[in-house]
Amino acid sequence: MSEVLNAEVDSQEENGFSRRRVVAGVAWSLPVIATAIAAPAAAASGVSATAALTGPGSSISFISSTGTGSGTNRAGTGPTGFQITNSGTAFTGAISGTINIKPTATVAAGAGVQSLQAGSTTLALGTPSYSGTHEYNATFTYSGGLTAGQTLNFPISFQYERISGSQPSKVTYNYTLTITLRLPDGTSRIVTGALTVTY
Repeated sequence: MSEVLNAEVDSQEENGFSRRRVVAGVAWSLPVIATAIAAPAAAASGVSATAALTGPGSSISFISSTGTGSGTNRAGTGPTGFQITNSGTAFTGAISGTINIKPTATVAAGAGVQSLQAGSTTLALGTPSYSGTHEYNATFTYSGGLTAGQTLNFPISFQYERISGSQPSKVTYNYTLTITLRLPDGTSRIVTGALTVTY
């Protein structure tokens, strides 16, 4: 019986197929498979960029959401903008962002963004709106890319929500500012800060 089994194994090995050869082939192919899997992960390491607010806690002026007439501005505090610093190689593609300004308690009026720039270029604010609880939301897109080592500043001008009827008076409201940036590689950077408006 063992002679018959040995004869079958010998005939299979002569034809180029044996368990030893299969095991050896698998052992040699594993490093190749591992390298193929690791390569896309290394290639997708992404954009080396950081984001931060500029001038947080600065004295700033809030413009009326219905116009910039004389005597309508309100004093407050907050950042003067934000910046993105590219610590890696140059990249192109759009950077999209959302801006959320949420009251920290019940308020009678909101705070929002009057204008946003990328360097000296004014960016369009998409769908800016206030909710019934005076929470502000808007979107924006910057398509200019960043060169290696570049820091690009995004100055912000803020507004207060001009409501119909009587405005709040002799009160200071507090808000949380959240800016979420989506970079060309699909990763996000989030910066948060505080705003106050004195009515």
